[in-house]
Amino acid sequence: MPLTNSAAGYGSLTKLFHWLIVILFAAQYIGGNIMVAIGFNAEFAGIGTNTYYNWHKSLGLVALLVAVLRILNRRVGELPPWAPTLTTGEQKFIHRVEQVFYAAMLIMPITGWLYVMYGHYGVNLFGVWEMPRPLPRNDTLRDVFKWAHIVAGWVLLAAMVGHIGLVLWHSAVKKDGLIKRMM
Repeated sequence: MPLTNSAAGYGSLTKLFHWLIVILFAAQYIGGNIMVAIGFNAEFAGIGTNTYYNWHKSLGLVALLVAVLRILNRRVGELPPWAPTLTTGEQKFIHRVEQVFYAAMLIMPITGWLYVMYGHYGVNLFGVWEMPRPLPRNDTLRDVFKWAHIVAGWVLLAAMVGHIGLVLWHSAVKKDGLIKRMM
């Protein structure tokens, strides 16, 4: 299997970056919801709120790195043709959802980072390295980026539900093997 995309199909790098982002987004949604639900100075599954927050921030920065690599990889090679079982409407839907995904892969970690930096919360990268805080504390900008992060998360979630729904429709109902293109 070639590393990059071609007319014959998606390359192994595209598939790797796709599934890495899937895992990172899933971990971010799970961890993010846990940390918000338990509140400050609490624990869930023996893990404290601060640990959830630092892992959420750390994984967000990893997701940003993977997103940049994914975008660079996308620029190499060519996209394979649409699956023949997709309707024109499904192709348009997939195209728009993909645009949301690529935007979210950048917007989510950047707004999250700006939120914590303007709030002076900081990032202790995987509990190993305290990142410098280059931005001055600014509660207004902190709140703007917090809400941008939250709204982007909901938009991303809606896009993910649509994407997964379409794949499940093709896998379970049409049984056309669409998912094999990314496996």
